This record gives sequence, C-alpha cells and structure tokens, in this order.
Amino acid sequence: MPDLIPPRQLGPNLWLLGGHHLCLYLIRDQGQAALFEVGISGTTPLVLAQLAHLGVAPEEVAWVIVSHAHSDHSAGARGLLTGLPRARLVLSAKSRELLARTSTLARFSADDEFSSAEVMRLEGLGAPASWPELEPPPEDRLCLMEAGQSLAVGGQRVELLPEKGHAPGGLLAWLPGQEALLASDSAGFRHLDRPGFPLYFVSYPGYLQTMEAMAARRPEVLGLGHQGALAGREVWQYLEATQAHLRSWHQKVARRYRQGQDQQALGAWLFEAFYRDELAIYSPANIAYCCSLLVRRSLRAEGLIG
Repeated sequence: MPDLIPPRQLGPNLWLLGGHHLCLYLIRDQGQAALFEVGISGTTPLVLAQLAHLGVAPEEVAWVIVSHAHSDHSAGARGLLTGLPRARLVLSAKSRELLARTSTLARFSADDEFSSAEVMRLEGLGAPASWPELEPPPEDRLCLMEAGQSLAVGGQRVELLPEKGHAPGGLLAWLPGQEALLASDSAGFRHLDRPGFPLYFVSYPGYLQTMEAMAARRPEVLGLGHQGALAGREVWQYLEATQAHLRSWHQKVARRYRQGQDQQALGAWLFEAFYRDELAIYSPANIAYCCSLLVRRSLRAEGLIG
C-alpha cells in the first residue's frame, strides 16, 4: 500500500476513514467498533490499513453498516467482511433485496471496476486491480435492521434514521451525545468549493424532506458520503446552500421541459453541466442514467409526467 491517507478524528468516538472521493466512518467505544459506509473494492485495502493504523484489531469491529444499495456504497462489503472476521453486515431488507438481484450485481460490478480504477489512480492507492464479480451479501453475516432501530457500539448508541428520495431502503445514522449525523448521499454530492450533482434519484420531494429533517436535528458534525465531513457552522451553511442548489436545478429542469425540451435532451443537458471533477470517478454511462432519473423525478414532482 502506498502512503497511508491518515484518518481524521471528528469526535470522541468518531473518525473519518477512506479517502477524498469515498468516505467511511469509524465509531469506536469501550473495545468495540462499527463502520458506517462500505465504499468500493478499491478503497477496502486502504480502510483496513487505516483501522490498523488506529490500533483497531479486526476482531474489534462488530458491525459494518450499509447506508444504501448503490455500487459505490456497497461494493466494498466483501473485502471488509473478509478482513473483519467477526463483523456483521447491517442493512435494510430492501437493500438486501436489491443486492441479491443478478441484474443489479452485474451493473454494480461494472460500475465498481470503473470507479475503483479511477479512485486508486487519483488517490495514489496503487495500480488498478481486477476485482471479482460482485455476489449477494453472505446470509450468515447479515443483520437486518430498519430505520427506527438502534445498535450499541460499546457505550455509544447509533440510531438508524430513514432516508427518502435517494435510494430505496436507505439508512442514516445519528450519534446522540456527539450530535453527529452520518448522512451519506442524503446530504448531497459536495465539491470542496460548491454543492454538486443532485442526488434525488427516487423522489425530489422526499429528498428535500430528508434534508429538512437532518437540518432540524442541528448536527454539530455532518458525515457526507463523498469529499469529507463538516463541523460546526459549516454544517448549517452547507445544508442551506445544498437545498437552494437542488431547488434551483429542479426548477430549471421543469422550466426547460415546459419550453419544449424533451426528456432525452434534458438528460444530456444535465450531463454536460455536471460530469467533471469528482463526479468523473463514475462512468459516463452511469452518470447519464442518473441524469435521466433526475429528469423524471423533477417532472413527476411537478405533475408534468405520470
């Protein structure tokens, strides 16, 4: 492994792991640990090395929590479970269903291959590798949990919260006492200098409702799925700016459709607007498909299509 990307401590029991493009979170207390987020195949060796750097024994990790069933937040599960022999994979029933589908696994394998190669190249994590095809999560290592439930990591409670709008069966995590919210992609795709690609792939209104519910908790720490974590005043500023950003792009999509642009043209326009910088770790086909979803979700929210 090339130079280790150092973990960053966010609170008494919380660390940011992974790299710039994919973020994972270590929760550790009283000799027990959990990971929130899974990452991709290409980040797994880095995360295991970061745990060793912090002195976390593999047997100490009891839980690996899947935030949602998208390739960049689920493909690393196999490698983490191999390296963490006592850990159980926590995920919702809907996420398990999606990750067991042959068609989903084939698409996610291709996405993982592309993104792993790009992230390893950009972050200096070694030469790109050829990763095995993804398989359904191992049933004997699963722990099905839903929003509203919680688990204990030593003396730290981790409350699972519902996510609406980004992915079916998504989960957020709230750490009371630390006022830390691990939001994954429900808090948007952030570039270091601006809000980025909209992520309301399931529902535009649901996505905004989730962001409003997150802001109402007034978190002191906000753990994002990409490009780091925020703390203090940065959290409020970012959540406000991201909600305004999403509303603006939603309105642009609806306005252009009313002016005569069809869905295909709108998808191409969104692709041209956003496919650069950190978003380019994903294949063009992946992002083009996501753009088509955004168009449909905006038009449906406005009652312009059924």
